[in-house]
Amino acid sequence: MNFTKHAVATLALCGLASPVFAQDEALCPQTGADAPLALHEEWIMDGWERHEGDPTFVFTEEMGKFYDLENTEGVYWDNFAPGNKQLFSDALEYGQNWEDHVNASRSIRHGMTDVNEAVVGQDTASSTIGFVGRIEPMDGEVVAFDTRSQLGWSCVDGVWKIKQELNYAWIVEPESIEAVLGRRLQPN
Repeated sequence: MNFTKHAVATLALCGLASPVFAQDEALCPQTGADAPLALHEEWIMDGWERHEGDPTFVFTEEMGKFYDLENTEGVYWDNFAPGNKQLFSDALEYGQNWEDHVNASRSIRHGMTDVNEAVVGQDTASSTIGFVGRIEPMDGEVVAFDTRSQLGWSCVDGVWKIKQELNYAWIVEPESIEAVLGRRLQPN
C-alpha cells in the first residue's frame, strides 16, 4: 500500500512537471529563415509581390504559408485594404478581399526600410517592419506608399502563422521610393 502511494505520487509529480519542462523548448523557430522577422519580410517581398505575367493571385495558394487556413479567426486591420472595410476577423475573408485588387495590377513591388524588430516567445511572437511599395495597375496611375506593418504570430503545429495584423500605409511620391524597391534585410 505504501509503495502504491509513493508510485502514484511520483507519477503525478512527473505528470505535472512534464509541461514545465516542455515549455523550456520552443516549438517554433526562434531565429533564422523560419522565425517571425524573416517570415514577415518574406510575407511582403515574396507573398504580396507581383510581376507582369504572373499567374492569377489566389490568396490561399500564395499566402497559405503565412496564415492559419484551418483556424482562420484573428484580427486583421489594414488602412489600405480595398473597399470600405479595413478590419477583418477572418484571414480568408481578409485575403480574398485583396484578390481582385492584386489581379488588377500589372506589378506590385516592395522594398524594406530600416524599421524592423521582433519579440519572439515560445508560442507567440510579434514582428514589426517598415516597407515601401509601388502598385502599377492595369488601368490608372501608379500608386506609391510607405508602410509600417505589425504582425502577431502564433505557433501552430511547429510553424509560425499570422493571427493579428496591423498595417498602416500613406501615399508618397513614386520617385521618393524608387531606390528602395527590391531591397531586402535578410539574405535570400
